[in-house]
Amino acid sequence: MVERIRNEIISGVLAPGTMLAEIPTAQRLEVSRVPVREAFRELEHDGLLVFEANGRCHVQTLTARDFDEIYNVRLMLETESFRLAALNHSEPDLKALRNNIRQMERARSLNRMTLLDIEFHDQVMEMSRQSRLIHLWGVMRSQVRLFTATLQREISSMITNVRDVSVEAHVKCVSGIESRDPDLARQCAIEHLGPWSKWLKTTRPEGGAV
Repeated sequence: MVERIRNEIISGVLAPGTMLAEIPTAQRLEVSRVPVREAFRELEHDGLLVFEANGRCHVQTLTARDFDEIYNVRLMLETESFRLAALNHSEPDLKALRNNIRQMERARSLNRMTLLDIEFHDQVMEMSRQSRLIHLWGVMRSQVRLFTATLQREISSMITNVRDVSVEAHVKCVSGIESRDPDLARQCAIEHLGPWSKWLKTTRPEGGAV
């Protein structure tokens, strides 16, 4: 239930600012109100829904500042995860990353590509072998997914090879991790995430909502 609503938010089916209520949502999804209520509370905790003082609920609308904060936190977490992954990875870890890239090469929808993208970064985070770092990533994961999906939708309307760009970047990331050079792997993370910062600065006026 919660994953279904989460995916609807991240994919844009439920647009930013959309008002949600338990009864209509339960009827639409053909479930009782209890799991819907629980899902709403979990999604609020994840930063995807906002409850107003009057109890009404709507889909989060991210501002330029929100995007900037998410990017900065992501950069801090992922530069460390890539660095540690270079030191701690196993051959099965690298195999899993390459399998993810092969699936991305075959992806036929932007939603599928976005899911594979976040799963790639999940795998790198697990390779860090740092439980607290992984926990912090879990706290931010839904917002990172929303961040990624939103920007990929915008970019795809301007360039046609978003998938190829992502695949190429992930191949370079795997090479950096495989080198077992933590500084190189960290630099790969910076170079991979850097373009997102440029897009934020050029596509969003200060304080503007998405």
